[in-house]
Amino acid sequence: MQLTFKRSLAIFTILLIAGTSLLQSCYIRRAYKYRNFDLKDMGHFDTALLPASTHPFYFKQGNTNKYPKLKPTLDSLLAHTSTYAFLVIKNDSIIYENYFDGLNDSMIYPSFSVAKSFVATMVAIALKEGSIKSLQEPITNYLPSLLKRDKRFADITIQHLLDMRSGIKSSEKYDSPTSDVIKMGFTNNITPKALKLSIEKPPGKDTYKSVNTQLLGMIVESATHKKLQQYMQEKLWQPLGMESDATWNIDSRKHQQVRAFCCINATARDFAKLGRLYLNNGQWNGNQMLPTDWVNNSVSNDSMVRYGGYRNQWWSSPAQLEFSDSSLAARFVKDRSGMATVSEVLDKAGKKRYKVYYRNGAYHAEGILGQFIYVQPKNKVVIVRLGHYWQHPTYQVENLIYTIGEELK
Repeated sequence: MQLTFKRSLAIFTILLIAGTSLLQSCYIRRAYKYRNFDLKDMGHFDTALLPASTHPFYFKQGNTNKYPKLKPTLDSLLAHTSTYAFLVIKNDSIIYENYFDGLNDSMIYPSFSVAKSFVATMVAIALKEGSIKSLQEPITNYLPSLLKRDKRFADITIQHLLDMRSGIKSSEKYDSPTSDVIKMGFTNNITPKALKLSIEKPPGKDTYKSVNTQLLGMIVESATHKKLQQYMQEKLWQPLGMESDATWNIDSRKHQQVRAFCCINATARDFAKLGRLYLNNGQWNGNQMLPTDWVNNSVSNDSMVRYGGYRNQWWSSPAQLEFSDSSLAARFVKDRSGMATVSEVLDKAGKKRYKVYYRNGAYHAEGILGQFIYVQPKNKVVIVRLGHYWQHPTYQVENLIYTIGEELK
């Protein structure tokens, strides 16, 4: 059947729009291609180089005889769990280190959202140096173009971004190829204009969205007049004595914008140094790199309890204890001055048990596939786990790490 002119024009217009949309959404094809991201895929992404420090810091080799059960237990537990690297440091000494499936200590590994804790740390440094005046400043002081989109962006502070309480509209669905977080992860242009940001609700309520960290990175760039990768190199990678070159994924060679919400690739030992910095209250070998009140406001028990386990791009998970006696459970809760809760449960025999959830001072940075930088200040422990989705049939990786850190007295 012969097409009329109007019908032909309509079909041409639809095809043109579809073609334009396809060009704009080529990130979807990349997202689908790398949906099961693995180590072999790292080389397919544009990155910025973070050169090793000219004055590297090395953790000591610890006395593993003090913890004779640690190595055989972890070797057995970690086998076949898709763990790439597992590192346990106590008092600046390595007491356990293992790499699996032919991997080794010189390789760099992806960390995904662990990068968020690095970005927050750079916010702290910019604040200490005066480049950022206050965490209560509106983000539009540094990103004025957002005002053109919506004047309500002026109601959002830097602190709102740090705590994932901005109210910015952005979908965080990792299983949807059209979600905003997937677009940020694969698009070749990650500027605020390209992200087409909008307001979903007033700031204040916590909702985890990676766009908050992306904007934090852009604020640091605006405040310091340096690319985030350059600022990272000068203020963290060099001073922390990173032993090896690392990389940070960027959107494209053209724009050179790092994906601030994710994608720092480094060795396990170098990742551990961020944990050591916080373990020592922001001090590094005599240099107070971070304000002590920043560290306290970020990761102290008080702060984590008050903010529900997430503060300044760090996490804290509650530990668990179980009591058979309700009075003992109540006393435990009382001794922790409101920093613990108790719930009544029934065991398999139908008897009442009292499960107590409390925070024991530990905290961590976390990436989506199960990457961790864990810190337990009480025991002077830092643990790094790098890898893919955790595969153990019984143990959940976060609980395992928290248990190890608590037991290393």
